[in-house]
Amino acid sequence: MTAPTTAATPATAATRPHYGGTLRVMLQSAPNALDIPANATPTDYWDIARTLSLVGDTLVTLDAQGRPQPALAVAWQSDPSARHWQIALRRGVKFNDGSSASPAALAQILGALHPGWNVRASADSISIESETPLPSLLAELALPRNLLLKRNGSALPIGTGPFLVAEWQPGKLLKLAANEESWAGRPFVDAVEIEFGKSLRDQAIALELDTADIIETVPQAASAAQRKGTSSALSLPVELLALVFSPNSKAQDPRLREALAQAIDRKPIQSVLLKGAGEPAASILPNWMTGYSAVFSAQADPQRARTVLADSRPPARNLSYGLSYDPRDPQAQLIAERIALNAREVGITVQVSLSGAEDIRLLRVVLPSPDPTTSLTEAARQLGLPQPAFPVTPRGNPLDDLYQAERTSLDGYSVIPLFHLPVASAASARVCGWAPDQDPLGEWNQAGHSLADVWLTDQRLTDSRANPRANSLPQAASR
Repeated sequence: MTAPTTAATPATAATRPHYGGTLRVMLQSAPNALDIPANATPTDYWDIARTLSLVGDTLVTLDAQGRPQPALAVAWQSDPSARHWQIALRRGVKFNDGSSASPAALAQILGALHPGWNVRASADSISIESETPLPSLLAELALPRNLLLKRNGSALPIGTGPFLVAEWQPGKLLKLAANEESWAGRPFVDAVEIEFGKSLRDQAIALELDTADIIETVPQAASAAQRKGTSSALSLPVELLALVFSPNSKAQDPRLREALAQAIDRKPIQSVLLKGAGEPAASILPNWMTGYSAVFSAQADPQRARTVLADSRPPARNLSYGLSYDPRDPQAQLIAERIALNAREVGITVQVSLSGAEDIRLLRVVLPSPDPTTSLTEAARQLGLPQPAFPVTPRGNPLDDLYQAERTSLDGYSVIPLFHLPVASAASARVCGWAPDQDPLGEWNQAGHSLADVWLTDQRLTDSRANPRANSLPQAASR
């Protein structure tokens, strides 16, 4: 597994934790509602998922190795068929409106999220039953879309997390206040203020001017951020950059698609345009999840591309294909143009454009879970592929089943994976307790690297009440 890049500020070691202040965050997306839309772009997904994770909790979380960790659930078990699960809940938890997060309340929310499940509450647990096996249920429950949130009369989320919604200006601003009754302990900062709709350039300027504390950035900017005295981090590769052929694409011949896949020279794109970030890929899932991604060769083979193209149907190889990209992605146009150049070198005409017919799209896809089965299923949904089929009973080695499912998803070259990319972020020098080296998945509210554990160096001690969290750094990081 590749370790995330990180740089710690001197203040982190020199300053004792204390309460007070407002943490200022900037994000690219501009959501009009505090929920995760089904068609969310990766930028929208990361922004709203991390934001909502500060307000709500899932039953479990997964660490970078895909192992389930307690959250609102403290224990779980299933029958051998994985059709019946019993999940013991944490006691005494309250929603941030003061109401009880009882088994009945949580079962009602989860049942509404999954109408196909039979979710029932008992005294201190919930049970989940399904007609089909749910071997990856814990990984499913850890996804952000399974945050256990209620809604108030204004459709604002009410959860059990470390913060509660204090003010919401759709598409512009979200103010979160510390949840004094959080089951995991009161956050150190009094508030988090999130400004939406800020470009990466605007965010970088705000960090330099000290008008923002935590921002998004591109992986290439990590070393520059470190030189300027801020801290920065790269997650593990948790995004997929790929070419996707639209259902109405003129490029219906699999041989032409294979020729394009063989023509793309990923290494120069990585070294020059991505400045070394990410990993060239020909698989949907990254190697840190599976260990087998090298079996899918990402090496360019122009001669093979020309041979395959010669075997394609004449109309297909004589047409021009439109390649579109997300204009909000700062690197997408240059990458698309390089792909078009590679295509022309083997005899395929690709026109990069944001208008006209879209035959091919350069797309980023979220790999939202360290569990490979869950991520492959979610990636297939985002890519418009059929859901991967897994045997009800694993045939000996589950990794073989995963490999066969991924291989089947890539048959026909409807998708051409290009790179697995990390998510990058940066924090100002006044942010302490932020542990980016413990955040390999790019999340904000996981054990040991939650924004609830952050404190600010330029704030006086505002709460003198005895609290073991304020006595030492190790305690502050063990919520």
